[in-house]
Amino acid sequence: MLGAALDALFGAPCDPDELAHARARSVLRLVIDGNTQGYRLVETRRGTKGDETLIVRVHVDRPQDFVHPLKAVEPLAFQFKSDGLPGVFSLRGNFPPVPHSTAISLDLPVYLCIDDRPWHEARLSWTPTDFLIRIQRWLAKTARGELHGNDRAPYPLFATLGPVVILPRDALSRMSSEPVAITLYRVEDEARREVLLATSGNVPKGSAQMPMLVLALSMPPQEQGQIRFPPQTLRELTDLLSAQGIDLLAAIQSRINAALEQDVTATGSGPRSEALEARLGVIVAFPMQDEGGTTTAGIDLRGFFSLATVAEIGRNVGCLERTPDGAYGRVLFGRPTASDDVLISGEMHIGHDRELAALVSGTDRIDARKVVMIGAGAVGSHVSAFLAREGFFSWTIVDDDHYLPHNVPRHVLPPGAVGMFKARALASSISRLLRDGDATPVIADALNPGEAAEGLRAAFAACDLLLDASASITVARRLADEEPSRLRRMSFFFNPDGTDAVLLVEPEDRRSTLRDLEAQHYAMILQDPALRGHLRMNEGRIAYSGACRQATNRMPETRVAMLSAAIAIGIKDAVGVADGAVSVWRLDQGGLVRTRAPADQWERFRLEDWSLSFAHTVIAELTGRRQRALPCETGGVLLGVADMEARSLHICAALDAPFDSSATPTSFERGIAGLREAIAGSGAETAGQLTYVGEWHSHPAGAPTSASRVDVAQMTELAMFFDANGVPGIMAIAGDEGIRIHAASLRAEPPVTIITFAATLS
Repeated sequence: MLGAALDALFGAPCDPDELAHARARSVLRLVIDGNTQGYRLVETRRGTKGDETLIVRVHVDRPQDFVHPLKAVEPLAFQFKSDGLPGVFSLRGNFPPVPHSTAISLDLPVYLCIDDRPWHEARLSWTPTDFLIRIQRWLAKTARGELHGNDRAPYPLFATLGPVVILPRDALSRMSSEPVAITLYRVEDEARREVLLATSGNVPKGSAQMPMLVLALSMPPQEQGQIRFPPQTLRELTDLLSAQGIDLLAAIQSRINAALEQDVTATGSGPRSEALEARLGVIVAFPMQDEGGTTTAGIDLRGFFSLATVAEIGRNVGCLERTPDGAYGRVLFGRPTASDDVLISGEMHIGHDRELAALVSGTDRIDARKVVMIGAGAVGSHVSAFLAREGFFSWTIVDDDHYLPHNVPRHVLPPGAVGMFKARALASSISRLLRDGDATPVIADALNPGEAAEGLRAAFAACDLLLDASASITVARRLADEEPSRLRRMSFFFNPDGTDAVLLVEPEDRRSTLRDLEAQHYAMILQDPALRGHLRMNEGRIAYSGACRQATNRMPETRVAMLSAAIAIGIKDAVGVADGAVSVWRLDQGGLVRTRAPADQWERFRLEDWSLSFAHTVIAELTGRRQRALPCETGGVLLGVADMEARSLHICAALDAPFDSSATPTSFERGIAGLREAIAGSGAETAGQLTYVGEWHSHPAGAPTSASRVDVAQMTELAMFFDANGVPGIMAIAGDEGIRIHAASLRAEPPVTIITFAATLS
């Protein structure tokens, strides 16, 4: 670069010893002393505003085969100002258009972005050594085509100028085939950078607005390279696009003609003024490729908006003419020519929708399967909001509660929603979030839907997944039995103290239902010491009104959000696999510890009008206890969940023999020491759900698992004991052939009926 040009850019030459800026002096010292190899000082300069510049020649560590044609030695300028990141410029007139460089103008040198940190951060660790090493590394990686890397966001084609414009995705898709009328409006007048929203609908009252007629074009793939300044006139944009084989003027003419036809069709007369008085917008998609030009790295979406109206531009380019009476018509002959109408470049952003939510969240694919969620309280609102923000599911929300003031501290809805139905307000929020209007409220009590029953059944029949966020055992059990039977269910809730979260996930084949998983959850509490106290209520409750039973537990929003996030992650993981599971997250030193067990399998039987489900884990447990006790017999009591309304028993746990039991190779007599306390403790640990449901014992080696005379007598006693509550008595016998289940109940004739199930469990 000639000296006169350097004088204009960086000032006149000066003596190196006269440099005043500390950073300039520190870099100069390294270059002169040779402590950083590969640099040679040419001269130093000082500008009229006090900035100081080092002109250097830098050796480039380039390979034999390089992607970008850097020279073995490159002339550079290091410009130091009173504050700010030191500028690095290439002084070679034909420096290649490489990524992370900016062509400020044809008259100015290319700026090299050797450090993408903001100066307020970079200055904390800036050293002259690091500065010079960064430059050499930048040059070497650029020569090899490795500077940007595939793990970084696509490099923009143009410098970021003008406003940010947020455009709905559906509007963009329509713009490629037809002229689309939108309105740009501003929601914040005092923003440091103007942000404009685009809408085809109503503009919020009081917002400054500008009607636009917009068309969209797509460029061929562009290799990532130098940042350029965007076109600032219609002529510059026309030239840019024509170099890629795109005729912008023909596209504008076509869009104007189409707009005129739509106006005539709509009015039945001459064209209206609205379309022609709108401003013109051109949105261009620039697909970006990596430095090798092999893969698409993303799309740089740019908008160019005119200050002139469509009518003015149409007249300026020669495709519209105005009659003396003020009407507009097409120019039938002649070709449009570019004009110098000013364009404002805008950085385009696609509005938030399901696709953007999935992309930003790192989700591989959009999951829009239909989900019905029962319950829109604290946990339901958070879990659904978390999942919706990641693009998951099309939602139907079922709840008949109103949003009240005590809900606000731990709910996703704002205080302005107080008084609304939770289901309606939450569904509306999710619809706005995903912009697809799919979220549907059902104002109904899931147990007594009343007039909403038919709508609820239709929602169940149409959905792909049923989520229970009701925190109600009754609702969860009812949902487990609802049609359609193919529909997979999941249930989630907080424990009474609000310190733990639980997620019950049915397997896809529903071999284990929510009823089974509930019983398994209780068994886990007894088996795992880490879960002790999980369902006990230790914290006090607070009343939120003077009405009877209107109280809630103390649970801060931070804890609600943390536990709900764990549940949401669990649901995302679960929908991708066929297996079911029970998961419990517990707070531990500010974090969460997860206990997870695969869904158990169950053997099922009918006993008159009762259903009996026996967990495979209990079978394995009894078999193991028998093996350890041999050659003697052993035994204990069975614990389970009895649902008197559904007339079902779930046997999910067994207690070992009390220490005062008597056992020989041919007999067993169960003791009672500590047994009452153990049964009561099991009930207390499971919120009263696990109870005594029967007995178990083992038979010696070689003996069958059929009932002996002693066993028959015991079952008669069991039948008489449990008959007071209308429940059958259960006895399990473990032997060589596995586990055999016996049940006894009272009837009119004969007084005691004993049923031995045909299946032998092993």
